[in-house]
Amino acid sequence: MPQKEDIAKFKQIIDKLPEKERKLLYKHLHDMPEAKREAFISDYIKKYYSEKKKPAPQKNVAQSILLGLFAALFIVGVFYFIYLLNKDRIDNRFNEMLGMPPAESIDTSSDPEGIMGPEPRKFPTDTPTPVPATPTPSPVPLADDHPDLSGLVIVIDPGHQQVPDTELEESIPGSTAEKEKASSGATGINSGAKEYEITLQYSLVLKEYLEGCGAEVILTRTENDVNISNIERAAIATESDADFFIRIHADSAPDSDIRGVKVYVPSTGKYSKSAGSDGEDLADIVAEAIGSDSLGSVQSNMYTGLNHADSIRSYQLVIGYLSNSEDDALINQEETAYKTAVAISEFLDSKN
Repeated sequence: MPQKEDIAKFKQIIDKLPEKERKLLYKHLHDMPEAKREAFISDYIKKYYSEKKKPAPQKNVAQSILLGLFAALFIVGVFYFIYLLNKDRIDNRFNEMLGMPPAESIDTSSDPEGIMGPEPRKFPTDTPTPVPATPTPSPVPLADDHPDLSGLVIVIDPGHQQVPDTELEESIPGSTAEKEKASSGATGINSGAKEYEITLQYSLVLKEYLEGCGAEVILTRTENDVNISNIERAAIATESDADFFIRIHADSAPDSDIRGVKVYVPSTGKYSKSAGSDGEDLADIVAEAIGSDSLGSVQSNMYTGLNHADSIRSYQLVIGYLSNSEDDALINQEETAYKTAVAISEFLDSKN
């Protein structure tokens, strides 16, 4: 006979069972030989209590996956929020990795280019007709040994404009990369001078000097309050069948120690093989003329205006950095614009 203790436990167990299962269990015991009942009851009790001690089943797999996804989305959201709060600093670090002054990818540069934008892309439908520049306040004297540039067609692009145009345009031909059409550029750290004003002043002096050397010169803009995108500026150069396209800039960098003359050239196009060395020659000759340091040249696809004018010899000349006190003072000296014009004429003569 089963022990009294086992019978009590067994009774407690079967009392917890549903009525149907309880009846089946009683019938099974009734039909079982008496000699086997004690062993059955003992085994049944052991099995019942061993199953109760088993660890709880793991959480539903689908539930775990959903919780993981929510956690991942939360983390991504936190990082995106941090990025928005530190966008300029992060973008600058990224551009430093590309080997270019960080701030040249934001509004302190001519072409905030290289960002992928959504479809549909918007493109300019008309190319503005170049307007002859107004004369500079005082005549620009020619050096006695000035070069003869007769027969050359030169398009000069004074970088930036007074009011930015944040509408997007194609940055790299044939790609989905898009950037803002135009920005207003940098501001002098001490002088407060605006880059879009400086580049026009330099371009007017350069235009008069090169015309004195016999060249035909076209400006992409003659006023600050205009709205001409970088693609439209490049189109003026290509549709004019220009021999040279000179883009004038005075950039900014987050590191105020960065100073000097730098030239950007297209990384694609007909002249891509010689563009790097030609750009370095331009940086060297201008730096020497104005008493600055040469930072050489960089071949890049970051600039819309260069990318869309790579069928001609195109150069983006950075005269200096308005974020540096020395360059800010140098750029704003009247004689620096004249010295730059003379140096550019010598460069064009050497490449003609």
